Amino acid sequence: MASITPQEVEAHQLWLQSEGTEGKQADETGLDLSGADLAGLNLARGQFVGTVFDHAYLSGTNFSGADFSGATFEGADLTAADLSGADLGGVTLSGANLTGANLKGADLSGARLVGCNLSHADFTDADLIAADLSGSLQSCMILTGAKLNDTQGLD
Repeated sequence: MASITPQEVEAHQLWLQSEGTEGKQADETGLDLSGADLAGLNLARGQFVGTVFDHAYLSGTNFSGADFSGATFEGADLTAADLSGADLGGVTLSGANLTGANLKGADLSGARLVGCNLSHADFTDADLIAADLSGSLQSCMILTGAKLNDTQGLD
């Protein structure tokens, strides 16, 4: 099972702190991180295009502003994860646990959230146009200012 090395995490932290002048941005494009434990890491603004996070443990991880184009998160644990401003357009999150996740301003247009736990998830100002929430738990979701045109399965 692949994972992100401590050296990569350290280089990314330096990149974030220096506003890109030092270190190296996390770029895990196309990597298979199925089942990886990345809980609590700060991977804000990382590149995860086409990355597979199926059944990964990502609770409390900071993914704010990250690019997840073409990524999958089937059955992943994203409890209390920060996905604010992230590009999740067209991403598959089926069966994922997003309880208490911060998705403020995230692009989830066309995303598949079928069978997810979305309890207490914050979708303030998020783009959920044409997203599929069928069969998901939606108690106490925050949808203030969210774009909901053609959203499927919304309770």
